[in-house]
Amino acid sequence: MREFFLTVFIIYTALFGFFACVFNYQLKPIQTDATGEVVFIVEKGQGFQEISDNLARAGLIRSKSSFKLYLLMRGWADKLQPGSYHFGLNFSSQQIARILVEDSLEEVSVTIPEGWTLSMVDERLKEEGVLVSGSLASLKVKDFSDENSNEYFEFLNTSLPEASLEGFIFPDTYRFYKNISARAVAKKFLSNFEKKFSREMESQMQKRGLNFQKTVILASLVESEIPHDADRPKVAGILVKRLAKDMPLQLDATIIYIKCEINKASNCRKITSSDFKIKSAYNTYLNRGLPVGPISNPGLGALKAVLYPENSPYLFYLSDPATGNTIFSKTLEEHNSNKERYL
Repeated sequence: MREFFLTVFIIYTALFGFFACVFNYQLKPIQTDATGEVVFIVEKGQGFQEISDNLARAGLIRSKSSFKLYLLMRGWADKLQPGSYHFGLNFSSQQIARILVEDSLEEVSVTIPEGWTLSMVDERLKEEGVLVSGSLASLKVKDFSDENSNEYFEFLNTSLPEASLEGFIFPDTYRFYKNISARAVAKKFLSNFEKKFSREMESQMQKRGLNFQKTVILASLVESEIPHDADRPKVAGILVKRLAKDMPLQLDATIIYIKCEINKASNCRKITSSDFKIKSAYNTYLNRGLPVGPISNPGLGALKAVLYPENSPYLFYLSDPATGNTIFSKTLEEHNSNKERYL
């Protein structure tokens, strides 16, 4: 009997030693001699199992099962901190675990004003250290069109796959970790758009025969043209009326967008008579109907103005440069008179 227990003890000791060796091996770096690094993001609310799975997917750990077991053994499973991390490809699982517990990065607060373009948002995010490389402008609608992904946004379906995210970067104050991917940043913007565009607004959009793309294009025009919220529903009504009459919209804001954002011209906000002849799908002087895409990222006020436009007898308007107030006209003759007076 003593020999039996001794045999069992030896077997269990050998098995324990074997599994301990395997366990320790699986905690070692995947690439001991590697010199590169990977930026790894832990979002708020992610548990240790999801984080372990993401680390394995990123090629940073040999075994997610061993990593999870190590966290449980150390009592660290509930202590992993959200943040943006730089992990060397030669880091062991133990090093990664310790960093996740002890070295989280602080968030940065970033405010995106209404009416900013993608390039302006990119510039602000780079200034704040959120985007060290990559840009929102490089992303396309098709990057968020996989229905099986957690980065899928149904409201983008009415936009062309190759379209940019212009118009859907919802203006607001955000908290970001530094040096994260443009894709992760875009996901946060798009999630906020999805949240702020209520079901009531979506229902009203459908009643008006619009889709998300047309709504955002119209709202971007109103946002870029009109500085005061009080004037925006009336201007939205004028634009709807012009579209119904098959009139060119003739909006200076679209010319400025072409010059500043597409052509990157110097002194791009100054418009000359020759600018109205620029060949572009955004030129609302040459082309009837809506421009091919949004010209800015509109806020809630401009979106609601488009969904709830105000009927009026007016067909023309201009902005008083001195006050920003909108001057409305019923006829072209009256409009030209106001141009002489205010411009």
